[in-house]
Amino acid sequence: MVVTAKLEGLKVYQRRGKWYVYRRANGEPLLKAFVGDRAALNRELASPGFLQLYNKPRLPKRTASDFADGTLGRLVHWFTNGDIDRGPKDLDPAGSIEGGFPKWARLSTATRADYLKAFRWLRDIFDEPLSDFTTPELYELRDKCAHQKKTRFADKMISALSSMFSSAVERGKMGSNPCLGMRKIHDADPNANREWLPAEFEAAFAAAPAEIKTVLVLARFGGLRGQSIVEVGWRQYLAHATTGMAVQLVTRKNHEPTFIPALEQMQAYLGALPRTSTRIATRADGTPWSSEKLMQATVSHWLREKERKGLIGAGTTVHGLRVSYAAWWKRNGATDAEIADLLGDKSQRMGTHYTRHVSREDNVVRAFKRLKQD
Repeated sequence: MVVTAKLEGLKVYQRRGKWYVYRRANGEPLLKAFVGDRAALNRELASPGFLQLYNKPRLPKRTASDFADGTLGRLVHWFTNGDIDRGPKDLDPAGSIEGGFPKWARLSTATRADYLKAFRWLRDIFDEPLSDFTTPELYELRDKCAHQKKTRFADKMISALSSMFSSAVERGKMGSNPCLGMRKIHDADPNANREWLPAEFEAAFAAAPAEIKTVLVLARFGGLRGQSIVEVGWRQYLAHATTGMAVQLVTRKNHEPTFIPALEQMQAYLGALPRTSTRIATRADGTPWSSEKLMQATVSHWLREKERKGLIGAGTTVHGLRVSYAAWWKRNGATDAEIADLLGDKSQRMGTHYTRHVSREDNVVRAFKRLKQD
């Protein structure tokens, strides 16, 4: 007979046939999307693994700076310039690198936020020596993370560690990066970030409010990334003898000067757009977007609403319009190297990546033409 004790302070509920267990005090998830009946859930709650997670002290937390040199916690403190021990309102401003690691200050706000979420999940092992991290152990850590959180978060956690470990190797803090070559656990949706159908863009553009329209135009007819969309200003939208108008900026992602010719549709739209800010893309009240994350969330929610109404299909995203921009150039004769430059990417490989579906289309068309000739 299994003797069970009542676990205090838990919120347990079922949604769509799956069980979720959280701490009431702080909302910390202890079990997510568990499949089974109530008896199976009770057995899981009585398992050694869950009880260890439930009973492990959570407060007070040691700051990362308290851990010894050569531990994960001290490395995270170094890599994040101490942001791991600060509240969201007290983070180092971008460009603040005095006495810290300069790479952190150059990362985008969204990337730093994602990395900090991953590092905070790792707090319970901040005392682990760096020498103990091996690839097999990291796979176990990744799988545990995927079980407690989501597979996408688990992959982002490994990416955060890999970026930090690579920097540690460069600075002589580690001998090698055990994250290199690790496979992802999340199965990406092949339909995500796909090229939009022309009819989808026309329908979305016609229905969109001004704050959404501007984002759609900058992505579809300028190929801008989300982080560039919220940052590009009117001073960077300049006349050009060959293209008429063009965007000239240094991208935050790779710090490369980028020249982006504005297609006719973009020039026509921006020519009639009221200038209520130094930034091109603004909110409904005429003020700039406060962050890329807010812009992406606002546009994504609007797109999913239009998807539910049948106006557009699944997989329509802002990044997918960047794919549409690249595909348009590919179909009009641009090389992969030229497309990479148009997108502001350093590597020609990215031009190939964004237009690989167009290359497959070309292969099918050539085969079909040979069939017709026969």
